[in-house]
Amino acid sequence: MDFVTLGMFIIDEIHYQPPKQSDTDVMGGAGLYAALGARLFRPSPSSSKVGWVVHQGHDFPLNIKETIDSWDTSCRFIETPDRSTTRAWNRYEQDGYRSFKYMNDKAQVDEDCLTAEQLMSKTYHLICSAERCINLVQGIKAKRKQMAEANDTNDHIKQALKDKPMFIWEPLPALCKPSEFGRFLEAVKVVDVVSPNLEEFCSLLGVKLDLAQASGWASLHQTCKEIVELRCEETDAVLVVRLGEKGCFVAQRDRHLRLPAYHEQDATSRVVDPTGGGNTFLGGFGIGAFQSAGSSCVARFEEAALYGTVAASFAIEQVGVPICERSSVQGELWNGEKVESRLEEYKQRVKTKGNCAEE
Repeated sequence: MDFVTLGMFIIDEIHYQPPKQSDTDVMGGAGLYAALGARLFRPSPSSSKVGWVVHQGHDFPLNIKETIDSWDTSCRFIETPDRSTTRAWNRYEQDGYRSFKYMNDKAQVDEDCLTAEQLMSKTYHLICSAERCINLVQGIKAKRKQMAEANDTNDHIKQALKDKPMFIWEPLPALCKPSEFGRFLEAVKVVDVVSPNLEEFCSLLGVKLDLAQASGWASLHQTCKEIVELRCEETDAVLVVRLGEKGCFVAQRDRHLRLPAYHEQDATSRVVDPTGGGNTFLGGFGIGAFQSAGSSCVARFEEAALYGTVAASFAIEQVGVPICERSSVQGELWNGEKVESRLEEYKQRVKTKGNCAEE
């Protein structure tokens, strides 16, 4: 298993500013989008190396089940006939801000929800509070140790379980505030990658960064450098700040990299709904880091950011998830395009136009 997310699956109800009509029964949730990001780079049959968990309530729409099944991932459905599927209400305000609230009790995913195969994953994606992040990392490691020590576990599996998995943590937006910064630093010590978006990053630190100004970028650079250095007292760290339409900023001990968004030039015509873009970025990022595992730490995570950027570009081109089609000639097509072709085009664009900033 290459990638497993412990994010939730949610069915969304999305409301817009008039006169645009609302959308209901939209597939959503961080788990769905993170799985999508990884799945984009794992065409069938390799798609089985992407794992996630869906709590399937009594009201689970058949068409959504069929879509998930068509992806051929290692999705574990946990049937919960005594409750409704987790649902959420969303509304986009005039300034683009998205209001969000749960419409019923949420069904969270933890290490006890994972199958034996999912517990052998090389990469895990978490979206939660700092405290829950620490508990999940410890819980997954304990489960893996227990499996490795079991008498009926073969040597190949035991060796795989001894390899250190990579943990990618997305801080819970509601808890990105200055009073949580100490807990944030504690959680950062147990993960390999931490990735808030710009709004969450600023809220966590109690600062404002205007990236329309050079001073804003300078402040972002300096602040990321300080956080990474705090983490580097323990081991290497990667801080990825997702910047929406401005791309992303990858901070490591010896280097910082800024990458543009894929739809940098055609955002008005191509970007339909940004929901899930950040989660999808991290799913793609996880696969990119795995693909580049033999590279240096710096090169590995810079390559991962390229994958993440391209993954996010597919997520935001429609309400819900992109359409996957299979062609006997071209293989898998997402929204009519080959993912590999878009990745190569983006790499060339960044390389030839110098569309990135390195420090």
